[in-house]
Amino acid sequence: MSRLIIHVWFPHLAAERLRRTGTVPDGAPLVLTATPRGAELVEAVCRLARRCGLHAGMRLADARALYPALVSHGSDAAADADDLLHLARWARRYCPLTAPAPAEAVGTGATIAHDGNGIWLDVAGAAHLRGGVRPLMADMAHRLRRAGLTARIAVAPTCGAAWALARYGGAVQRHACTRMDSPTPRQLAAPLAGLLGDLPLAALRLDGTICTAMAESGLRRIGDIIPLPRAPLAARFGTVVTARLDAALGHVNESFTPIAPPRPRLAVLNFAAPIAAPADIDAAIDQLIGELSLILQQHGVGARRLQLGWQRVDGVVRGHDVHLSRPSRDAAGFRRLLADAGEAINPEFGIERMWMEAHGCSPQAPVATAFDDGVSVAESRASLIDRLVARLGHGAVLRLKPRECWQPEAAQYMAYPDMEQAGFDDRMNAPPYCLTAAPRPIRLLAHPHRLAVVALLPDHPPAQFVWQKRTHRIVRASGPERIAPQWWHAAAGTRTRDYFRLQDDRGAGFWVYREGLPERGEDPDWFLHGFFA
Repeated sequence: MSRLIIHVWFPHLAAERLRRTGTVPDGAPLVLTATPRGAELVEAVCRLARRCGLHAGMRLADARALYPALVSHGSDAAADADDLLHLARWARRYCPLTAPAPAEAVGTGATIAHDGNGIWLDVAGAAHLRGGVRPLMADMAHRLRRAGLTARIAVAPTCGAAWALARYGGAVQRHACTRMDSPTPRQLAAPLAGLLGDLPLAALRLDGTICTAMAESGLRRIGDIIPLPRAPLAARFGTVVTARLDAALGHVNESFTPIAPPRPRLAVLNFAAPIAAPADIDAAIDQLIGELSLILQQHGVGARRLQLGWQRVDGVVRGHDVHLSRPSRDAAGFRRLLADAGEAINPEFGIERMWMEAHGCSPQAPVATAFDDGVSVAESRASLIDRLVARLGHGAVLRLKPRECWQPEAAQYMAYPDMEQAGFDDRMNAPPYCLTAAPRPIRLLAHPHRLAVVALLPDHPPAQFVWQKRTHRIVRASGPERIAPQWWHAAAGTRTRDYFRLQDDRGAGFWVYREGLPERGEDPDWFLHGFFA
């Protein structure tokens, strides 16, 4: 079977990651810098910076001279590598053989840059599952574009040709091989010389010094060296030139090492004879818990979800999920959560296979074995949440989480404990975001109630108000506390509020606000929003 290599190049991967995280403001040119030899050089640029004439390899001082308003940020090679590995794993939906592309020193003269922002895919034998190479590439481009990533995708029968076409080829060249229906190796290898002939020598992944030396000799395109004898070419410019050329043309086999699929954390029991007794099922679950806990301990990870599965004699497969609020590998905690799982299993004529798999695994520090040694209140709270979820069901246990918003009805929201990031319990006792806010009522109405109020304008508190056909005369008041809407989220017509803390002649406390500012010519409306003790 002929090889069919797809190379996906992400020219602005690091810049787009910073844009998504909100680290860099929109509309400003962004450059990523590094200091390889003491001088701060531009290592990568965003699309806007490239349009402004900035490019990789130039000094940061020169870049600022060309465009003083640019934003510079230090490069993070580890974050780039993590992104590429994640993208390579994501690309396994198209074929089983994927890998991040290794970094290469490309360019000429002073514009040398280590460019490794790409991934490989070998789709030979897998493209037909997507209707062919062209639909596969179209689907990939659509998904990456929807994720906010700029990608250039090329297909060729060799790794070197795919790499070169993705970075230096035009749209027609990058998709030339997709026009062939069930191509043979001869059909794929024949047009490579024509596809690569007009590309610069840097497309062969050559060092900038070699490209400069060859340019001084009048060799600037790949087509200039294809007809030359190999021996004199290697003697003058090095064997790397002929090796890369032969690899790109398919004369030498070049491949990549695909990433291994993530190993499942799985414990399996196959029974010699089907089991149906409740005691046998409970014993099997207990054994699976012990084996899975040991596997998690050996890998140094904790699980966020456990999946218990079983297969009956008649071939029917069933499962039972248990969600955890934080990563764990505690066998005793697993047993408490699965204490009633055996009662929910209907063995019918018997169970011949059971398994337990851990999902959502993340690194976890070693667990102390001594009693109460290092056990925090957060861990005890997490254990309680896990038991409530196991008993009441996933989604039935919620908690209030603060939000950085002054609007009272939006200052908190309901969240699933198991959907929080690790360590959320440690923040439950943290002070609220609004440290300077005035006291808040113990009860907040879901929908504010409109009031009939007697008050002096423009900014006096109510003297009395009528609520639920009862008149409340105010004897004590404080305020106002002005809360403006979030202009970036507020709907049209949303007005500023002035909140007052009131106490009537019966001792009851109210939280009332006036919506609309008289000094702006707005007709104010009064609402009851909460109650104090």
